[in-house]
Formats: sequence, structure tokens, C-alpha cells
Amino acid sequence: MRAETGTACGIPLQLTACIILSLGQNTATRLPIDFNRGRAARRPGAGRLRAAVGNVRVGQRGLGPRHGTMRTTEVRTLNGGRTWQGIPAPVAALSTLGLERRHGVGALRFADPLDGFAYRPDLYVTHNGGSTWNQVRLPGTIGDLEAAHGVVYAAVRGAGSREMIYRTPASSNQWSPVAGLPAGPVLPSGGLPGPGTITLHGSAAWIFIGGHLYATQTGTSWVQEPVPCGPFGVDSLAAYDTQQVTLLCAGSAGAGSSGKVVYSSHNGGASFTRVGQAPPGGIGGALAQPRPRHVFIATSSGATWIYASSNGGQTWQTVLTLPDGGAGLSDFGFTTATQGVAVEGRPDIGSHLYMTRDGGRRWSRARF
Repeated sequence: MRAETGTACGIPLQLTACIILSLGQNTATRLPIDFNRGRAARRPGAGRLRAAVGNVRVGQRGLGPRHGTMRTTEVRTLNGGRTWQGIPAPVAALSTLGLERRHGVGALRFADPLDGFAYRPDLYVTHNGGSTWNQVRLPGTIGDLEAAHGVVYAAVRGAGSREMIYRTPASSNQWSPVAGLPAGPVLPSGGLPGPGTITLHGSAAWIFIGGHLYATQTGTSWVQEPVPCGPFGVDSLAAYDTQQVTLLCAGSAGAGSSGKVVYSSHNGGASFTRVGQAPPGGIGGALAQPRPRHVFIATSSGATWIYASSNGGQTWQTVLTLPDGGAGLSDFGFTTATQGVAVEGRPDIGSHLYMTRDGGRRWSRARF
């Protein structure tokens, strides 16, 4: 979830969350589905980028109508997670992050109440709020997608197995390569551009290509920004607004931990200043920044952790520990300054939804 404006399931993010999940073997496939036992709230956005967009996805194991596949459905909440209701979903398999299934969808973003995008690695699009979905074929498979300010960006494994960035107006399917951005290096066999490749805030964008950071304030001209990571690699970026940006560099991984150095920029990424070092537990991590000096890192290894800082990254505390063997968070972010979501695990192997309503101090598991 890395975009500053948007909606989930066709409803403003401040009011709702959306989930994409697999239908279990014993789950009725007729919608709507009402999850009245849901006790947590919605989903991320505003923070990881004040940013936000899209869905929260969870899932359960099970086979869909065709043996050996898991079918997707979408549910949304209009009351902070107290109840959930089914809405139309693409007729598509539920994809996995492994190499065994390279089709279907596994993530969801809405640019506005009408225009939604189910993706990774395939792409299904709605322009009527989810009433109908159609598959759209780009010249490659999609690893990351974000929407803001009426524009949608997608990171694609394109020609020659290289990362390519495409863009379209949210209300149409006029996809084209983004001028001014290079093709990335050859991706590993079966690999896709990772989640977090694209960060948006209004018309501003930050995109990682081959370990380099490219930025624009307007969407028309791009510059390669200096990355201060040194021997570490760039791992994640969060944008509170178009100027205040936080960067995570990670490296020296071993024994379930890694170095994590946090940098801050107040000029949109043109320069960075080292702020501090996050706890070592976990390999790398995903950033979120719901308020100017409030920064979060989600990471995993032998367990899954969320670290929080209230002084821009100088000092840290652990606000959530999940002894899950390192299942990790497949989605993480904030919809507002106080409300955030963390999705543990993956739909194909089992996942859980955790929510915060107090700015990330306390997290509780949603019950469906």
C-alpha cells in the first residue's frame, strides 16, 4: 500500500477496507458474504504513505470450483471492520508468491470509487465499482501496482525478463511505458518486481529500478536520486507527503537478522540524512509513515515484527511480535494517521488480519 490517495473496493479509504481471499472448500460461493464476527478495522494507506490505496487481503486454504485452484472473492467493511460484506470479484484464480502458479491475482487497488485493479501476476480491471471485471493484458506479468491522483503505475516483468514501468489514466486502459524511465536488469527466473517497487503521493512518484531510485514531482520528468545505502541495499521507501520521504537500507543479513539504517529526506529524495538504526531482528522490511515523525517497519525471519519510532527513526520499540515462524506480512500500511492494517501470511497458505486504531501502539487480530 503505497499511494497517498485512493479508495478500497470503491469506498473512500477512511471508511472501508477490502479483502481478497480464497473460498474454502466448504464456503458458499454465492455473494454477498457477511462476516459479522469481524472485530478489527480496515486497512492501510495514509501512512505508508499517508499514502494508501487498495485492499487488505487475507485468505483461507481451500479448493475452488475447479480442482486444484483457489478462487478469489472480495469483501469490504463500511464500519471499521465490525461487519464485512461480499462484493463482485474477478473470475480468476488466487495467485501465490511461489513459482508453482504464475497466473491469477493476489492483490487489489482502487484508484477511486469506480476504477479498481486486481493484479499480481495477471491484471483484471473494473471501471464500474466492481460490478464487472475484465482481464487486461500488458506485455508482461505484474509484480507491483499503485494508484494516486487519477493515474495508475504498474511494475511489469516485460520483454527480455526486464523490469518495465507502465502507466495509464485510472479511468481507461491506455497503458504505455513511462517515458524517462529505463528498463531494469534481467530479473531472476520466474521473478517479478517486488511489492514496494512503486510509491506514490499525489502526482509525485518514487520507483525502484535495479536498486536505483527514480523520482518525479509531476509525473512528466524523472531524475535518478542519490541513494545513501553504501554496502547495504535499498529496501523500502515511505512518503508522508511530496517532500518528506523516509528510506530504509538493509544488509549484512544472517541468523535471522539484518542491519537496518533509516534515512530521511525533506526535499522529495534529492538528498537524505541518516536518522538512526532499527532493531536487527528480521531481514529487511517495509516502511510506513502515517505522521511526520511516526515511522513503522514490518519485517520477518524466525518471527514477524512491527517496529515503531515516534522520533523519525532515532529510537525504536517493538509494537507487535508474531511467533509464526517468519510468515511475514503480505500487506502493511495505514489508511489514516491512526488506523492501520497488517496482513500476516498469504491467502494460499493461511493468513490473519491485524488492525490498529491508535496510531500503531496496539494491534489486534480481526476475527471473521
